[in-house]
Amino acid sequence: MSNLKSFLPKSSMHLLISSVLAVLISLISTVFFLKVYANGKQVYHDIIAGNIVWSDQFKSLDYSIIYFFILCFCLFLIPLIYFVNKKNITELQMSPAGLFVSKNLLVSFFLLFYAVSFYFFSGNSSFIYISILMFITYFVVECKKNDTTDKEQVFTSIIVSLTFTYFAIITLLFVFSFVNPNSSYKLAQFFPEVLTLLVWMIQVVIYFYKERVLTTLTKTLMYLSQLILPFITLVLVFGVYQTGNKIELHRNNFTLAIMASIAIILFIYTVLLILKHRKCEVSNVWDYIFWPSLIPMTIIMLYSTPVYSGFVSDDFHLGEIFMPLQQMLNYGLKLNVDIMSIQGIMGPMYSLINDYVFNGNLSSINYTFVAFPIIMGALVVLLIKKLYGSKWAFLFIVFSLPILYESGMNRTYLIVPYVLILFHKKTLSNPVKWVILYFWMSLIHCLYNPSMGAALTVAFFPLFGVMLYRTIKLKLWSKVFLKHKLLFCALLVIQLCILAMLLPTLLGTIQFILDNGSANTLAYGISLFSESQTSPEWFPKPFPYDKLNRLLWEAIRIGGWLFTLLLFVGLMIFNVKKAVSFNKENQTYLMILYCIVSIIFLILITGYSLGRLDSGSMHRSGSITFICFSFLIPALYVFFLKNKFNGAVHHIYLIVFAILLGSVATFGQQQAFRITEKLVQPMVVPENAIFVNGAKQGLPDVGEGFIAKERWQEMLDFKTVLSKMLKTGETYADLTNRTLFYEITNKKVPTFYSADYLAANKEIQEKMIKNLDKEAPPLVFIGPAIRHDGGPASIRAYRLYKWFLERDYVYYQYNSLQFLVSKQRMLETKAYDGTTDTDENELRAVFHQKDLQSLPVAWGRNFKEMKDRFQSLPDDYMSLSESNEIIKEADGSIVTNGNDPYVSFKFDSSMQGKDADFLLIDLNIIGSQEPFQGQLFWNSSNRKSEKYDEDHSFLFNVVSGQLLIPLGSDPDWLKNSHNELRFDIGDKANVKVKINSINLVKLVN
Repeated sequence: MSNLKSFLPKSSMHLLISSVLAVLISLISTVFFLKVYANGKQVYHDIIAGNIVWSDQFKSLDYSIIYFFILCFCLFLIPLIYFVNKKNITELQMSPAGLFVSKNLLVSFFLLFYAVSFYFFSGNSSFIYISILMFITYFVVECKKNDTTDKEQVFTSIIVSLTFTYFAIITLLFVFSFVNPNSSYKLAQFFPEVLTLLVWMIQVVIYFYKERVLTTLTKTLMYLSQLILPFITLVLVFGVYQTGNKIELHRNNFTLAIMASIAIILFIYTVLLILKHRKCEVSNVWDYIFWPSLIPMTIIMLYSTPVYSGFVSDDFHLGEIFMPLQQMLNYGLKLNVDIMSIQGIMGPMYSLINDYVFNGNLSSINYTFVAFPIIMGALVVLLIKKLYGSKWAFLFIVFSLPILYESGMNRTYLIVPYVLILFHKKTLSNPVKWVILYFWMSLIHCLYNPSMGAALTVAFFPLFGVMLYRTIKLKLWSKVFLKHKLLFCALLVIQLCILAMLLPTLLGTIQFILDNGSANTLAYGISLFSESQTSPEWFPKPFPYDKLNRLLWEAIRIGGWLFTLLLFVGLMIFNVKKAVSFNKENQTYLMILYCIVSIIFLILITGYSLGRLDSGSMHRSGSITFICFSFLIPALYVFFLKNKFNGAVHHIYLIVFAILLGSVATFGQQQAFRITEKLVQPMVVPENAIFVNGAKQGLPDVGEGFIAKERWQEMLDFKTVLSKMLKTGETYADLTNRTLFYEITNKKVPTFYSADYLAANKEIQEKMIKNLDKEAPPLVFIGPAIRHDGGPASIRAYRLYKWFLERDYVYYQYNSLQFLVSKQRMLETKAYDGTTDTDENELRAVFHQKDLQSLPVAWGRNFKEMKDRFQSLPDDYMSLSESNEIIKEADGSIVTNGNDPYVSFKFDSSMQGKDADFLLIDLNIIGSQEPFQGQLFWNSSNRKSEKYDEDHSFLFNVVSGQLLIPLGSDPDWLKNSHNELRFDIGDKANVKVKINSINLVKLVN
């Protein structure tokens, strides 16, 4: 045991020094690892496409670097602790007369550091003024000779009541704007602050001259504020639009009735609670906070001024959110069984709110996007109030809520309630209840968001094992059964029935994770080490060197969750030391389990966090940092530390944490910190937007609202085409990623996945093709398309694209919209008369991507991994017919010898492009390694123009090794027969290229 203790820190200071040394050594080791491993190449097992593939970046390096750093830290930390333990290091002790002996002063300093950090990163100085006000309040309270406990309560009472007063004043200002929407909202920029400052001055004067009245004033302010706050719910039906200098009012009466009813119910409930509360003894200001007021406060903090129309967002993301519920209700499709929702059950949840709270059509989705985080945030706040009291609910609303529940964090909303419930003392004291809650919450979380849900479920396995062991060891299951036989059996049957109903959806979710996981994370996004990675323009740049500024950016974006992981490793070791020292407190063991859960979760979520490192964006990695600083780290205090926060190291930790939280808050919902303006600001309508009534023009799902004129015309044209081309009960297929059109036209999704962008690999494409084989749709929507980073459907979803082009479809265009229509349907509808051009040139304009960049390099390098997917044509199928500035070697290879080399190959007989849809080139570059591009041309049998032209060609980067060119991604190659192809090797001087072989291959698997 003594040997074990020597590897555990003697004190928190020993641990801190060891951790800092471990981080420094790990960083140095990681730099060396990066130099060795940086030249690695990405491995692919299928022809997938995305940003990573187009530029042939080494995406696995991102994960390897992070894992290597974590591994080094863990390996170095233990021996460093052993080494540091041998040194005499004095633990900093907090003197009773120390600077932070007062909790009030500590809170004031916390807010000050938070405010300075927030100002540095955002330029918003509002929190600095608040912190100055808190310091003045602190010194005012301290100047009067009172009991220390009384001073703490007075300070808290003034600050909390002032906060509620400020929110109440804002609510009154909003109600005035609601009734008088034409009033200027410039008043909002200073009126609430001035009035709040006046109330504060009154509080201070009363405290000095009539302290006994302060309690009455506090009570009055708290009661009045909470009676006013419920009416802020009307902000979700504000409906004020500004078109130029004109103010227009568009409010839905149904939604107005709902919001007014909620406001009245909250008001009445508050009145009843006040009447009941007046008879009770109150010890502190927290007892004055009633649960109905927490909902309006949540609305104030999370509300953001909606955009003028939900159609501002793109058709892909809007469609993937709102389409699944429509397919389930209107066509009886089962979620993740018949129709895949990449948003999990989160998308249907948005739809339910839109259907039953707002208009029920797409015109109200701008308010739905605002309401969803408010509803989720309010439920969590009420949960915290129930489990941990008003104090923690209030602090959560002020500091964490605007970060954790801003609209971009919707995939992580369930993490907070999940952890809060499973780590609550009442839940932990009942192992049977804990196990049941763990099972059902994990299932719901996995359905809500597979990435977060699966990671957190696995992370809780250690605690689940402990709790399950306790239930078995103590025979708790049998005890519960014997005590509540009927209830036990009834609940068991109900749960089995629910599980049986959800099982297909759950299995579909698991299959979705298996189909998408590795392929997608290695295909899209941008590598951490890409040259295009930069800090955003608005981000402060305190250093004269771009690399240092970028390092600061990544220290927040990625360093946030990485720092938290290391923090939990250190805390776990420190608590293991306490346990080894025969500290029998359950809290010590729970702390160890909490750290283990957090560490596993943060490691498992690395794939999600690093999967989309978009340049200049916090997005996924940033959202994990938000979770760490706004919840996982503060939860330590709530769960375990509480009144033990009295050491110097703890105080230093709190100040550092304030700085980190302030930096992170700047990336959250910025409107959360422009409270007064956002509530009364009208929605600005651009000049190109018009007000439409979808029902009157045959599109009832669009509803009434503003929409860009061009986009509305597209919808009308689309409806016209569908009315002309489709019979009753028929639907269309989509190769544009514009999923929203299924929702707009109320048509069934025929392909399981609704968008070709989601068909990232063979497994998904084959599922879609299987559905198409059952019933081929007569109409295919092909443009204008949303492409994201996958390129055209002819590359991102090649098998799906090929299926359509090999069938009996012809090109059809109606105004700006492009389609494929079955020949039979074209004849039936006589649509040939309405088409602008049926030439294959139009198809090539839709599907052909001339510049393939480094995609052939990435695919060709991995041809050995994918060779079972291809079938080679005979070697004698094509022969060299023409060349320029090349030398043919004795071994049959070709070496360039000039500045404009090319080779042409003639096919022995006219060859169908669909039978040889890829070209594999094996070459070596001799001499200069400067990057250059090659070009491939071909000559089709039916071409009447010149033999070779730029339109019928591919450009691609050339490197040594194999290159795999997707010839079939050009419709001209895929649909026709060909006589000849020509490879222009480039015009770089002093570059020699040795071509070892050129072979046509066919994708068969």
